Amino acid sequence: MSDHDAQDGRRTTAIILLAVAGYIILANTGLMDFFGISNIIGWVIRTAFSLVPAAILALGVFWIIKTKDGQKPVIGWIVAVIGLVFLVSQTELFGLSFGNMFLPMWLVIVAVVLMNPRDLLPRRMNMLSEELEGDNKGLIQLVAFMGGGELEYTSQNLKGGEVVAFMGGYKLDFTESDMEADSMELNLFCVMGGVEILVPPNWDVEKRGAVCIMGGFSNKTTCMAEELELPRKTLIIKGFALMGGGEIRN
Repeated sequence: MSDHDAQDGRRTTAIILLAVAGYIILANTGLMDFFGISNIIGWVIRTAFSLVPAAILALGVFWIIKTKDGQKPVIGWIVAVIGLVFLVSQTELFGLSFGNMFLPMWLVIVAVVLMNPRDLLPRRMNMLSEELEGDNKGLIQLVAFMGGGELEYTSQNLKGGEVVAFMGGYKLDFTESDMEADSMELNLFCVMGGVEILVPPNWDVEKRGAVCIMGGFSNKTTCMAEELELPRKTLIIKGFALMGGGEIRN
């Protein structure tokens, strides 16, 4: 992953915005109706939007299924629940609309966040570095909800994990730590929030399958494993960024 990836994300967003602006201008001039294109585009847009809830639910279920043993698919559950709420409101199942479900859904989320039960949310929110002392499991499981913190990892057997940043963020310092294997995956779920990651000079960074909407993940690292005669390790960044993102640097 490089700065070129972030530029591609911004360029794609710009192209989408220009396309929408062009469509609105042409629609207002009447040219779309004259050529009969307006109805076709309208049908395509309505069909696409009608499939969004099912697609979000399917993405969440797929995320849960593909989660490795020993990891908690919290991000997958969050995405699946969001998709399910939209799907139920779209079909008006049991007579419930999105307006009926919006407030109760957020009340439940806030209640779960306040209770933070281990079975539902197996991690402490807005953790501080001192809370990492004695943690030798190597799994990274963090949630920043309207808050966050700076964490310094010293574990020499990091296994990867997930970081959720919702209207908050984390600064993760891995410079004094190491991976258990030659590579590890870190799933980042950033919505109006962000994650800053510091890595050792012998770590290489790759982005695989990250979905970015009005946001992105930028890599400002330089791998110097050969120059320092150290084993090359690979940090694989996956996840989702909506009006947020992350930055990885040395």
